[in-house]
This record gives sequence, structure tokens and C-alpha cells, in this order.
Amino acid sequence: MYALYNLTQSAQRAVCMTLSAAIVTVSLAFGAYGMQSMEHLGYSVTVTQLQ
Repeated sequence: MYALYNLTQSAQRAVCMTLSAAIVTVSLAFGAYGMQSMEHLGYSVTVTQLQ
């Protein structure tokens, strides 16, 4: 029974780590895609230093 419990815990931990990695990867990919699409909208930013 104890061995089955350990196997279940290990499998659950592996699934959670895999899902977490997938969620982070997808989030970063969509964030990068959003930033790239915002760069091509024709807007520009100018920084001016006042003295």
C-alpha cells in the first residue's frame, strides 16, 4: 500500500510539473507575440530630457 501511495505521489508531482512548464511556456509565447505585434502598429516613443 505504501509503495502504491509513493508511486501515485510521484506521478502526480510529475504531471503537475509538466502542466506548470506548459502553462509558463504558453504564457511567455503569447506575451512575446503580443509585444511583437504591438511593435508593428506604427507607434513610436520619443524620450526628451528637459533641462
